Amino acid sequence: MKSVCAVHLLNDFSGSPFVFRQALEALQKRGYSIDIYTATPARGGFLSGLPNARYHSLYYKHSSNKWMTLLRFFIVQLQLFFSLLFSLRRAQVVYVNTLLPAGAALAASIRGCKVVYHVHEVSITPVLLKNLLAKVVAFTATDVVFVSNYVASCYHFRRPQLHTVYNALSNSFVQQAAHIASPNMRTPFTVLMLCSLKAYKGVHEFLQLASALPAIRFQLVLNADEKQVEDFKKQHAVPHNCMLFSTTTNTLAFYEQAHLVVNFSNPDEWVETFGLTLLEAMACGRPVIAPPVGGPVELVRHGVEGFCIDARQVAALQQAVQLLYTDVKKYIRFSENARRRAAAFSTAAFEAGVSKVFASASIASLQPNDGKHFQNVETTVAEELQH
Repeated sequence: MKSVCAVHLLNDFSGSPFVFRQALEALQKRGYSIDIYTATPARGGFLSGLPNARYHSLYYKHSSNKWMTLLRFFIVQLQLFFSLLFSLRRAQVVYVNTLLPAGAALAASIRGCKVVYHVHEVSITPVLLKNLLAKVVAFTATDVVFVSNYVASCYHFRRPQLHTVYNALSNSFVQQAAHIASPNMRTPFTVLMLCSLKAYKGVHEFLQLASALPAIRFQLVLNADEKQVEDFKKQHAVPHNCMLFSTTTNTLAFYEQAHLVVNFSNPDEWVETFGLTLLEAMACGRPVIAPPVGGPVELVRHGVEGFCIDARQVAALQQAVQLLYTDVKKYIRFSENARRRAAAFSTAAFEAGVSKVFASASIASLQPNDGKHFQNVETTVAEELQH
Protein backbone atom coordinates (compact mmCIF):
# COMPACT_ATOMS: atom_id res chain seq x y z
CA MET A 1 0.00 0.00 0.00
CA LYS A 2 1.18 3.54 -0.77
CA SER A 3 2.18 5.35 2.40
CA VAL A 4 2.24 9.00 3.43
CA CYS A 5 3.89 10.39 6.54
CA ALA A 6 1.96 13.61 7.27
CA VAL A 7 3.49 16.26 9.53
CA HIS A 8 1.87 19.34 11.07
CA LEU A 9 3.23 21.01 14.20
CA LEU A 10 0.13 22.22 16.08
CA ASN A 11 -3.25 20.59 15.53
CA ASP A 12 -5.85 23.27 16.32
CA PHE A 13 -8.97 24.71 14.70
CA SER A 14 -7.20 27.12 12.36
CA GLY A 15 -7.20 27.05 8.56
CA SER A 16 -4.03 25.11 7.74
CA PRO A 17 -4.86 21.88 9.65
CA PHE A 18 -8.39 22.04 8.21
CA VAL A 19 -7.04 22.09 4.66
CA PHE A 20 -4.43 19.46 5.53
CA ARG A 21 -7.12 17.09 6.76
CA GLN A 22 -9.02 17.52 3.49
CA ALA A 23 -5.86 16.65 1.57
CA LEU A 24 -5.24 13.55 3.71
CA GLU A 25 -8.83 12.40 3.22
CA ALA A 26 -8.37 12.77 -0.53
CA LEU A 27 -5.23 10.63 -0.40
CA GLN A 28 -6.97 7.97 1.68
CA LYS A 29 -9.66 7.71 -1.00
CA ARG A 30 -6.89 6.92 -3.47
CA GLY A 31 -5.42 4.11 -1.39
CA TYR A 32 -2.75 5.83 0.68
CA SER A 33 -2.14 4.80 4.29
CA ILE A 34 -1.54 7.77 6.59
CA ASP A 35 0.75 8.33 9.56
CA ILE A 36 0.20 11.70 11.28
CA TYR A 37 2.83 13.45 13.41
CA THR A 38 1.31 16.39 15.29
CA ALA A 39 0.88 18.07 18.68
CA THR A 40 -2.76 18.25 19.78
CA PRO A 41 -3.92 20.56 22.60
CA ALA A 42 -6.61 19.51 25.08
CA ARG A 43 -9.45 21.01 23.03
CA GLY A 44 -8.41 19.06 19.94
CA GLY A 45 -8.10 20.18 16.35
CA PHE A 46 -9.14 19.48 12.78
CA LEU A 47 -6.60 16.68 12.38
CA SER A 48 -8.03 14.70 15.27
CA GLY A 49 -9.93 11.49 14.64
CA LEU A 50 -9.05 10.82 11.01
CA PRO A 51 -10.29 7.23 10.46
CA ASN A 52 -7.62 4.56 9.96
CA ALA A 53 -4.76 7.04 10.42
CA ARG A 54 -1.92 6.22 12.83
CA TYR A 55 -1.06 9.07 15.19
CA HIS A 56 2.35 9.99 16.63
CA SER A 57 2.37 12.70 19.32
CA LEU A 58 4.70 15.68 19.26
CA TYR A 59 5.52 18.03 22.12
CA TYR A 60 4.79 21.56 20.96
CA LYS A 61 2.61 24.43 22.14
CA HIS A 62 2.64 28.20 22.02
CA SER A 63 3.65 30.35 24.96
CA SER A 64 3.03 33.98 25.85
CA ASN A 65 6.82 34.22 26.04
CA LYS A 66 8.13 34.29 22.46
CA TRP A 67 11.53 32.92 23.52
CA MET A 68 9.88 29.93 25.16
CA THR A 69 7.86 29.34 21.98
CA LEU A 70 11.06 29.51 19.94
CA LEU A 71 12.80 27.06 22.28
CA ARG A 72 9.89 24.61 21.99
CA PHE A 73 9.98 25.05 18.24
CA PHE A 74 13.60 23.91 18.04
CA ILE A 75 12.99 21.05 20.47
CA VAL A 76 10.14 19.69 18.34
CA GLN A 77 12.39 19.91 15.26
CA LEU A 78 14.85 17.58 16.98
CA GLN A 79 12.01 15.26 17.99
CA LEU A 80 10.76 15.12 14.41
CA PHE A 81 14.20 14.67 12.92
CA PHE A 82 15.25 11.73 15.06
CA SER A 83 11.81 10.09 15.13
CA LEU A 84 11.58 10.03 11.35
CA LEU A 85 15.24 9.35 10.72
CA PHE A 86 14.88 5.93 12.36
CA SER A 87 11.32 5.08 11.27
CA LEU A 88 10.89 6.21 7.65
CA ARG A 89 10.92 3.79 4.75
CA ARG A 90 12.32 4.96 1.44
CA ALA A 91 9.02 4.26 -0.34
CA GLN A 92 7.12 6.67 1.91
CA VAL A 93 6.22 10.20 0.85
CA VAL A 94 6.63 12.80 3.60
CA TYR A 95 3.88 15.42 3.40
CA VAL A 96 4.83 18.56 5.33
CA ASN A 97 2.11 21.10 6.16
CA THR A 98 3.36 24.71 6.37
CA LEU A 99 7.05 25.65 6.35
CA LEU A 100 7.45 24.95 10.07
CA PRO A 101 8.17 21.16 10.38
CA ALA A 102 11.63 21.46 8.82
CA GLY A 103 13.09 18.64 10.91
CA ALA A 104 10.77 16.17 9.19
CA ALA A 105 11.86 17.28 5.73
CA LEU A 106 15.56 17.02 6.60
CA ALA A 107 15.15 13.49 7.97
CA ALA A 108 13.17 12.48 4.88
CA SER A 109 15.86 13.87 2.59
CA ILE A 110 18.57 11.87 4.38
CA ARG A 111 16.46 8.70 4.10
CA GLY A 112 15.89 9.31 0.38
CA CYS A 113 12.13 9.87 0.70
CA LYS A 114 10.13 12.19 -1.52
CA VAL A 115 8.99 15.38 0.25
CA VAL A 116 5.83 17.33 -0.59
CA TYR A 117 5.29 20.68 1.13
CA HIS A 118 1.88 22.36 1.43
CA VAL A 119 2.62 26.06 1.90
CA HIS A 120 -0.04 28.37 3.34
CA GLU A 121 1.97 31.17 4.87
CA VAL A 122 4.24 34.05 3.91
CA SER A 123 4.36 36.00 7.20
CA ILE A 124 6.85 34.26 9.48
CA THR A 125 8.96 36.14 12.00
CA PRO A 126 11.78 36.57 12.61
CA VAL A 127 12.75 36.91 8.94
CA LEU A 128 15.94 34.94 9.60
CA LEU A 129 13.83 31.94 10.62
CA LYS A 130 11.63 32.28 7.54
CA ASN A 131 14.66 32.35 5.27
CA LEU A 132 16.12 29.29 7.00
CA LEU A 133 12.86 27.35 6.62
CA ALA A 134 12.62 28.35 2.96
CA LYS A 135 16.14 27.04 2.36
CA VAL A 136 15.11 23.69 3.85
CA VAL A 137 12.18 23.57 1.40
CA ALA A 138 14.46 24.40 -1.52
CA PHE A 139 16.93 21.69 -0.48
CA THR A 140 14.52 18.86 0.42
CA ALA A 141 11.23 19.25 -1.46
CA THR A 142 10.23 17.27 -4.52
CA ASP A 143 6.98 19.21 -4.90
CA VAL A 144 5.50 22.32 -3.31
CA VAL A 145 1.76 22.97 -3.19
CA PHE A 146 0.70 26.61 -2.70
CA VAL A 147 -2.76 27.70 -1.56
CA SER A 148 -2.83 30.65 -3.95
CA ASN A 149 -0.85 32.23 -6.76
CA TYR A 150 -0.02 35.05 -4.37
CA VAL A 151 1.80 32.64 -2.04
CA ALA A 152 3.62 31.08 -4.99
CA SER A 153 4.83 34.51 -6.10
CA CYS A 154 6.43 35.13 -2.69
CA TYR A 155 8.94 32.29 -3.01
CA HIS A 156 11.70 31.58 -5.51
CA PHE A 157 12.09 27.82 -5.42
CA ARG A 158 13.86 26.40 -8.46
CA ARG A 159 14.42 22.75 -7.57
CA PRO A 160 10.92 21.47 -6.64
CA GLN A 161 7.93 21.25 -8.94
CA LEU A 162 5.44 23.98 -8.00
CA HIS A 163 1.65 23.69 -7.94
CA THR A 164 -1.22 25.99 -6.97
CA VAL A 165 -4.24 24.17 -5.54
CA TYR A 166 -6.86 26.47 -4.07
CA ASN A 167 -8.47 25.53 -0.78
CA ALA A 168 -12.00 24.18 -0.87
CA LEU A 169 -14.87 23.56 1.49
CA SER A 170 -15.84 20.07 2.59
CA ASN A 171 -18.82 18.46 0.90
CA SER A 172 -20.63 18.28 4.24
CA PHE A 173 -20.13 22.01 4.82
CA VAL A 174 -21.36 22.87 1.32
CA GLN A 175 -24.44 20.69 1.77
CA GLN A 176 -25.29 22.32 5.09
CA ALA A 177 -24.55 25.81 3.77
CA ALA A 178 -27.00 25.23 0.91
CA HIS A 179 -29.80 25.02 3.48
CA ILE A 180 -29.00 28.44 4.94
CA ALA A 181 -31.40 31.10 3.69
CA SER A 182 -29.76 33.61 1.39
CA PRO A 183 -29.99 36.55 1.35
CA ASN A 184 -30.39 36.95 5.09
CA MET A 185 -33.35 39.27 5.60
CA ARG A 186 -33.68 38.84 9.36
CA THR A 187 -32.85 41.48 11.93
CA PRO A 188 -30.67 42.70 13.52
CA PHE A 189 -28.09 43.26 10.80
CA THR A 190 -25.00 41.35 11.96
CA VAL A 191 -21.33 41.69 11.05
CA LEU A 192 -19.20 38.62 11.81
CA MET A 193 -15.44 38.06 12.00
CA LEU A 194 -13.67 34.78 12.82
CA CYS A 195 -9.94 34.99 13.57
CA SER A 196 -7.09 34.33 15.97
CA LEU A 197 -6.73 36.50 19.06
CA LYS A 198 -3.93 38.55 17.53
CA ALA A 199 -3.72 42.31 17.06
CA TYR A 200 -2.56 41.92 13.45
CA LYS A 201 -5.78 40.02 12.68
CA GLY A 202 -7.71 43.28 13.07
CA VAL A 203 -9.37 42.56 16.41
CA HIS A 204 -9.04 46.18 17.57
CA GLU A 205 -10.27 47.56 14.25
CA PHE A 206 -13.33 45.33 14.58
CA LEU A 207 -14.10 46.73 18.03
CA GLN A 208 -13.55 50.25 16.72
CA LEU A 209 -16.01 49.67 13.88
CA ALA A 210 -18.57 48.24 16.27
CA SER A 211 -18.26 51.32 18.46
CA ALA A 212 -18.81 53.59 15.44
CA LEU A 213 -21.95 51.72 14.28
CA PRO A 214 -24.09 51.14 17.39
CA ALA A 215 -27.23 50.21 15.41
CA ILE A 216 -25.51 47.12 13.99
CA ARG A 217 -24.71 43.91 15.86
CA PHE A 218 -21.12 42.62 15.75
CA GLN A 219 -19.95 39.10 16.56
CA LEU A 220 -16.27 38.18 17.00
CA VAL A 221 -15.41 34.47 17.11
CA LEU A 222 -11.84 33.94 18.30
CA ASN A 223 -9.57 30.92 18.01
CA ALA A 224 -8.94 31.06 21.74
CA ASP A 225 -10.24 29.34 24.87
CA GLU A 226 -12.80 30.89 27.23
CA LYS A 227 -10.21 32.14 29.72
CA GLN A 228 -8.25 33.93 27.00
CA VAL A 229 -11.43 35.59 25.73
CA GLU A 230 -12.43 36.67 29.25
CA ASP A 231 -8.97 38.07 29.90
CA PHE A 232 -9.17 40.05 26.65
CA LYS A 233 -12.57 41.47 27.62
CA LYS A 234 -11.17 42.63 30.97
CA GLN A 235 -8.27 44.40 29.28
CA HIS A 236 -10.21 46.11 26.48
CA ALA A 237 -13.36 48.17 26.17
CA VAL A 238 -15.83 46.02 24.25
CA PRO A 239 -18.83 47.96 22.84
CA HIS A 240 -22.28 46.90 24.03
CA ASN A 241 -23.26 45.82 20.49
CA CYS A 242 -20.27 43.48 20.11
CA MET A 243 -20.29 39.88 21.37
CA LEU A 244 -17.11 37.81 21.76
CA PHE A 245 -16.98 34.02 21.51
CA SER A 246 -14.30 31.39 22.10
CA THR A 247 -13.27 28.61 19.71
CA THR A 248 -16.16 26.85 18.03
CA THR A 249 -16.50 23.88 15.70
CA ASN A 250 -19.96 25.01 14.61
CA THR A 251 -19.19 28.01 12.44
CA LEU A 252 -22.33 27.48 10.38
CA ALA A 253 -24.50 28.71 13.25
CA PHE A 254 -22.63 32.02 13.17
CA TYR A 255 -22.73 32.31 9.37
CA GLU A 256 -26.48 31.73 9.48
CA GLN A 257 -26.96 34.69 11.85
CA ALA A 258 -24.58 36.95 9.93
CA HIS A 259 -25.40 39.34 7.12
CA LEU A 260 -21.81 40.32 6.37
CA VAL A 261 -18.50 38.56 7.14
CA VAL A 262 -15.23 40.47 7.34
CA ASN A 263 -11.48 39.87 7.49
CA PHE A 264 -9.50 42.80 8.91
CA SER A 265 -5.93 41.44 8.80
CA ASN A 266 -3.30 44.18 8.74
CA PRO A 267 -1.36 43.70 5.46
CA ASP A 268 1.78 45.29 6.93
CA GLU A 269 1.98 42.55 9.57
CA TRP A 270 0.00 39.61 8.18
CA VAL A 271 -0.97 39.05 4.55
CA GLU A 272 -3.77 36.51 4.19
CA THR A 273 -2.74 33.77 1.81
CA PHE A 274 -6.24 32.59 0.95
CA GLY A 275 -9.15 33.42 3.28
CA LEU A 276 -11.01 30.24 4.19
CA THR A 277 -13.57 31.95 6.42
CA LEU A 278 -14.39 34.27 3.52
CA LEU A 279 -15.05 31.27 1.28
CA GLU A 280 -17.21 29.64 3.96
CA ALA A 281 -19.23 32.82 4.31
CA MET A 282 -19.70 33.15 0.55
CA ALA A 283 -20.92 29.55 0.34
CA CYS A 284 -23.62 30.58 2.82
CA GLY A 285 -24.56 33.49 0.59
CA ARG A 286 -22.96 36.16 2.76
CA PRO A 287 -21.16 39.15 1.22
CA VAL A 288 -17.67 39.80 2.57
CA ILE A 289 -15.12 42.52 3.20
CA ALA A 290 -11.57 41.30 2.56
CA PRO A 291 -8.05 42.78 2.58
CA PRO A 292 -7.03 44.33 -0.76
CA VAL A 293 -3.85 42.22 -1.02
CA GLY A 294 -2.83 38.58 -0.91
CA GLY A 295 -4.89 35.50 -1.59
CA PRO A 296 -8.32 37.03 -0.86
CA VAL A 297 -8.20 39.13 -4.03
CA GLU A 298 -8.13 35.86 -6.02
CA LEU A 299 -11.36 34.92 -4.25
CA VAL A 300 -13.28 38.18 -3.76
CA ARG A 301 -13.97 40.64 -6.58
CA HIS A 302 -14.36 44.21 -5.34
CA GLY A 303 -17.90 45.41 -5.87
CA VAL A 304 -19.18 41.96 -6.90
CA GLU A 305 -19.18 39.56 -3.92
CA GLY A 306 -18.19 42.27 -1.45
CA PHE A 307 -15.40 44.77 -1.02
CA CYS A 308 -11.61 44.66 -0.75
CA ILE A 309 -10.67 47.36 1.78
CA ASP A 310 -7.67 47.94 4.04
CA ALA A 311 -8.97 47.64 7.63
CA ARG A 312 -7.01 50.76 8.58
CA GLN A 313 -9.24 52.80 6.27
CA VAL A 314 -11.91 53.24 8.92
CA ALA A 315 -14.11 55.66 6.96
CA ALA A 316 -14.17 53.34 3.92
CA LEU A 317 -15.11 50.38 6.13
CA GLN A 318 -17.96 52.27 7.75
CA GLN A 319 -19.25 53.37 4.36
CA ALA A 320 -19.14 49.81 2.96
CA VAL A 321 -20.94 48.30 5.96
CA GLN A 322 -23.60 51.01 5.98
CA LEU A 323 -24.14 50.59 2.23
CA LEU A 324 -24.97 46.89 2.60
CA TYR A 325 -27.02 47.67 5.71
CA THR A 326 -29.21 50.22 3.96
CA ASP A 327 -29.24 49.22 0.27
CA VAL A 328 -31.32 46.03 0.18
CA LYS A 329 -31.08 45.54 -3.59
CA LYS A 330 -27.30 45.75 -3.56
CA TYR A 331 -27.14 43.42 -0.56
CA ILE A 332 -29.28 40.82 -2.33
CA ARG A 333 -27.14 41.04 -5.47
CA PHE A 334 -23.90 40.64 -3.50
CA SER A 335 -25.37 37.64 -1.64
CA GLU A 336 -26.29 35.88 -4.88
CA ASN A 337 -22.87 36.60 -6.38
CA ALA A 338 -21.09 35.32 -3.27
CA ARG A 339 -22.80 31.93 -3.29
CA ARG A 340 -22.22 31.53 -7.03
CA ARG A 341 -18.53 32.40 -6.73
CA ALA A 342 -17.96 29.96 -3.86
CA ALA A 343 -19.29 27.08 -5.94
CA ALA A 344 -16.18 27.30 -8.16
CA PHE A 345 -13.95 26.23 -5.23
CA SER A 346 -15.21 22.66 -5.12
CA THR A 347 -13.95 19.72 -3.10
CA ALA A 348 -13.66 17.68 -6.28
CA ALA A 349 -11.26 20.19 -7.84
CA PHE A 350 -9.18 20.38 -4.66
CA GLU A 351 -8.93 16.59 -4.31
CA ALA A 352 -8.02 16.21 -7.96
CA GLY A 353 -5.28 18.82 -7.58
CA VAL A 354 -3.73 17.20 -4.51
CA SER A 355 -3.95 13.70 -6.01
CA LYS A 356 -2.31 14.90 -9.21
CA VAL A 357 0.67 16.18 -7.23
CA PHE A 358 1.20 12.81 -5.56
CA ALA A 359 0.71 10.89 -8.79
CA SER A 360 2.76 13.18 -11.00
CA ALA A 361 6.06 12.31 -12.60
CA SER A 362 7.75 14.85 -10.34
CA ILE A 363 7.29 12.49 -7.38
CA ALA A 364 9.74 10.13 -9.06
CA SER A 365 12.18 12.76 -10.23
CA LEU A 366 14.27 15.58 -8.84
CA GLN A 367 15.05 17.31 -12.11
CA PRO A 368 15.91 21.00 -11.60
CA ASN A 369 13.85 23.61 -13.39
CA ASP A 370 15.40 25.34 -16.35
CA GLY A 371 12.99 28.28 -16.49
CA LYS A 372 12.17 31.22 -14.31
CA HIS A 373 11.06 30.45 -10.79
CA PHE A 374 7.35 31.03 -11.38
CA GLN A 375 7.00 29.41 -14.79
CA ASN A 376 6.50 25.91 -13.43
CA VAL A 377 3.56 26.77 -11.20
CA GLU A 378 0.73 24.50 -12.25
CA THR A 379 -2.74 25.75 -11.37
CA THR A 380 -5.79 23.57 -10.94
CA VAL A 381 -8.80 25.48 -9.65
CA ALA A 382 -7.13 28.68 -10.80
CA GLU A 383 -7.59 27.73 -14.43
CA GLU A 384 -11.25 26.98 -13.86
CA LEU A 385 -11.88 30.41 -12.33
CA GLN A 386 -10.62 32.19 -15.41
CA HIS A 387 -13.61 30.94 -17.37
